[in-house]
Amino acid sequence: MLKSHRSVRFSLRYKVALPVLIFVLFILFLQFRTTYRVVAAMVMERTESRLRAIAEVFAETIKVPLMLGNQEVLLANIEWMGKRSEVLSVRVEDTDGKILGTAQPGSSSDLPEPQVPDFVGAKRLTPDTYAVSVPILGYENRRLGRVYILFSQLGFQSELRKIFMERLVLAFSMALLLALATAVVTWLALRPLIKLKRAAQEILAGDLTARADIHSFDEIEELAEAFNEMVARLARSLDSLRARTEALEESEEKYRLIVENASDIIFMLSPQGELALLNEGFSGCSREELLKGGLPRMLSLHSADTRDKLLQALRQIEEKKEAVTNVPTTHIHQRSLSEIYYLTSLTPVLDHEGNLKQVQGVMRDVTELRSIEIMKESLIRDVAHELKTPTAKFEMALNWFEKVMETQKEKDKYSQILQILKSNTDRLMRTITSIMDLSKLESGMYKIEEQELNLNEVLEQVASDMEPLCRQKKIELERNFCKLPLRMMGDRDMLYRLFVNLIGNAVKFTEVGKIAIKSSLKGNEIFVEVSDTGLGIEKKDLEIVFERFVQKTASTVGIGVGLTITRQIAGLHHGSVWAESEGLGKGTTFKVKFPLYA
Repeated sequence: MLKSHRSVRFSLRYKVALPVLIFVLFILFLQFRTTYRVVAAMVMERTESRLRAIAEVFAETIKVPLMLGNQEVLLANIEWMGKRSEVLSVRVEDTDGKILGTAQPGSSSDLPEPQVPDFVGAKRLTPDTYAVSVPILGYENRRLGRVYILFSQLGFQSELRKIFMERLVLAFSMALLLALATAVVTWLALRPLIKLKRAAQEILAGDLTARADIHSFDEIEELAEAFNEMVARLARSLDSLRARTEALEESEEKYRLIVENASDIIFMLSPQGELALLNEGFSGCSREELLKGGLPRMLSLHSADTRDKLLQALRQIEEKKEAVTNVPTTHIHQRSLSEIYYLTSLTPVLDHEGNLKQVQGVMRDVTELRSIEIMKESLIRDVAHELKTPTAKFEMALNWFEKVMETQKEKDKYSQILQILKSNTDRLMRTITSIMDLSKLESGMYKIEEQELNLNEVLEQVASDMEPLCRQKKIELERNFCKLPLRMMGDRDMLYRLFVNLIGNAVKFTEVGKIAIKSSLKGNEIFVEVSDTGLGIEKKDLEIVFERFVQKTASTVGIGVGLTITRQIAGLHHGSVWAESEGLGKGTTFKVKFPLYA
């Protein structure tokens, strides 16, 4: 919740009015101060000029008595000047500085003297006292002496200051009125903003029906309209969000019930190996113990070989961001030490930037199915093995019979029958061998012997061995191998059989045209394509053809396990194989992908 610090907030009215008032007062003070100094200087200058003029006129008045030596008239004039209200002292001196006459209405001790006794001109001694000294000039400007007058301007500065103070008070009053008027105008101008603030506070308090009712016919009204529209949209969004939240909560509840009551084990694994979700414990380990131990504890329940399979699947998800399905894993029960078989499917959960956020996993207990599968595989393997022995004996007997017929020169008579017997014996032997090989591959009994190899060499050998069969059916075998070496880890014999199966399958379903083998390198993956111009496959059958005992037609030679074995071999090499076709009569392309050996 937002906290209000009202103790440090000020109204916009004061923020506008007070600075205006202070600014106006400051400007007025500077103006009055400057004006006062200018006016005082002007008045002082005029005063000094006026007093100097009085002194000069007085000097002209006493010039004649001084020249005639009429002491009586001279003193009378001095006494007359001394009686003026503004004169404090009058003194007349000759050229030697001797006082010829003086008049001092005030006490001589109270009268100031200039620092330079014989100065000429006008000089301000105190704020209220001026000293004026002018020379007395006779004919041809001959100096007869000097007139020294001390004038009093008592109260002049105070009066001037008083006048200006009155004006300053008046100006301050006007400025105060101006500030008040500004505050009123500001209050009227900011009143809509105050309404807008109150509406915002009501909305923050939870009242989404509050609106700012403003009719100021300016930009603030436009702002209020936009604010009201924003609040209305926010209210609608919150209503929608509330409805979605309720639906999400209901969905989460359903999801929780489904997860908790699911027969499969469902978990969520973080990239750091932490279990974020687990619906139940498994393999004799409690849910709480697994949640606490995370991925390391889960791996400890696996057998050594399937532990590596699970880690490899997790690495594949982290690198390729693709789901991995049906990873067979074997667990050792913590109490009974019995084996439990699971099929684990892992799906990446990505964030909006495509980074791995979590791994969702589903583990299905297939122990019972696995037991049945083992029994079935064992039965098939045993039956195939039991069939292989009499079939081999029958084949030996047939070869012996053929040799006997040759010695008795009756082979030509029974050649057709012998050919039928040999063909079916070979077919039966191949069928038994394929069943046994498939059983070994699916049960995991067959271990591949990995070595570093160049896949192009394997493909060249397969093409060379299959070329006579293609020529026999008048089918062109086209090679288009990558110029770069295709380095990978694999079992040469198993890979040889994989591509022999694919090319043999293409020969089987191609009557005319050609078969093409192409290898290429794309990034860190090896691609091999085996394409033909034969019968083709319907789109709905593109995946079915890899299932066991599936035959395209009833008359097709074989039992339908060749492509199944091919897929098993590709899986053992961490690769994949799939078929592509445009439909019947348009040929088929089988594509195989392997990881490049770095």
